[in-house]
Amino acid sequence: MAGRGGAVSGRTVGAEPIGLPSDAGTLEGPYAADTWWAEELGVRAGRDRATLSFVAISQPWLRQGAKRWARHRLALNHAFNTVIGGVLSLKRFSAFLDSCQPPVSAPWQVDRALLERYLAWLRPLPLAESTKSHTRVFLRQFLEENRRQRWVEGIGLDAVLYHDEVTARNEFLPRFITEPVMAQLESEANLAKLSPSFRHLVVVITETGLRAGDACALAFGSMVADSAGWPCLRFYCSKMRAEQMVPLSARAVEAVRAQQGYVNQKWPSGSRWLFPSRRDASRAFSYGVFRWAFEDWQARIGLHDGAGRPVRVTPHQLRHTLGTRLINQGVPQHVIQRLLGHASSAMTGVYAHLHDATLRQEFERYCQSRVDVEGRLIGFDPDAATADAEWVKHNLARAADTLPNGYCGRPPQQECPHPNACLTCAQFQTTVQFLPVHRQQRALTAEMVDAADAAGRQRLADNHRRVAANLDKIITTLENLPRAGTEND
Repeated sequence: MAGRGGAVSGRTVGAEPIGLPSDAGTLEGPYAADTWWAEELGVRAGRDRATLSFVAISQPWLRQGAKRWARHRLALNHAFNTVIGGVLSLKRFSAFLDSCQPPVSAPWQVDRALLERYLAWLRPLPLAESTKSHTRVFLRQFLEENRRQRWVEGIGLDAVLYHDEVTARNEFLPRFITEPVMAQLESEANLAKLSPSFRHLVVVITETGLRAGDACALAFGSMVADSAGWPCLRFYCSKMRAEQMVPLSARAVEAVRAQQGYVNQKWPSGSRWLFPSRRDASRAFSYGVFRWAFEDWQARIGLHDGAGRPVRVTPHQLRHTLGTRLINQGVPQHVIQRLLGHASSAMTGVYAHLHDATLRQEFERYCQSRVDVEGRLIGFDPDAATADAEWVKHNLARAADTLPNGYCGRPPQQECPHPNACLTCAQFQTTVQFLPVHRQQRALTAEMVDAADAAGRQRLADNHRRVAANLDKIITTLENLPRAGTEND
């Protein structure tokens, strides 16, 4: 791709060249300007963010330093969108310098004391905590790299932000969409109210967990088959700056093929994009247009929560919802990390934390209807000091002991002294989920009592009678519980 600034050379990812022009001298003009265009610099840009402006940085020395820092980051193959975020952080710092009394006008005035004042100035701003964290992180990186590169002479060596001052201390759960709301978003009747491209795009994002910007930029031939012939999706992950591939569900395959057919029908000459712009098939679909259409569609279908209140969701929440669904289905965490393209396990771990909370709720619900071997309700106090320990014991025990008719209540560290004697063991617990098993086992136990009596094996017959008596108590209690469902109802 040749931009307005000259020929381009650099590494290639897929079909898109990225990097800096081969002749750095020809780009002094574009880099010296107060506004940069990604195309002119020969770098990839996404989500309708193809320009970078330094105009709001009022201090000339900081503006020049920001440009040199941004150019250096692009040379190291940082994403254009990430560089935009870094410059936005320096714009906030510039606004702080202007707000000081008197305003900070020289780089030598930037020292540790000033940065402490900046942290206090940033704290009450009406910004998301994650945005404030990114703002601090980018400024810290700029100051650290400036000490090595000396883009801005005069900034003191004590102008330092420390690690524990920049990271967000709040942990946020993924913003998944509840199932009643997802049922409306996945309804065929509601999806039919979208134009074909919008409809297929929503399905692809829902089924794959792709970031909406990456989904908008899918190539027409992005679907390929694996060695077993199953369709997979090849795409460029803008955040990781790497090409990735994920397996497709049958529903996603149907949506991709339907979209390919729609593109071929609407643009007989073809398009390189699976989701071309509605007006120009040579350009990919605009993320901004898609997000607007997604919001308008929710209003038209009257999207609401379980209480009937109107709700609005973002395309990115579809990604969080897929991750939450998979972790709740027991898919291993490292598999979800690979599928969603997380750089580390930290984000996937948030889904696991949410899964743990979901299971804890189910555990407490299960505890309200469990009975012991004598058929007595055991009871459970979720506020008791021992509640967490019992939750851990329950999980470990279920992993170590799989019983056909209930659960073992002993700690997993303690070996079982009498295997296969669960129905005479005080540690045995069960729920209504196993009621059919208990009834069947009661009938078999009666047969074993008769067989032992006929053979004159009185001791064995007495053992079977004890089991039968306990089963009678268990069955009676379970049948009389208010809700004779399963623990997964």
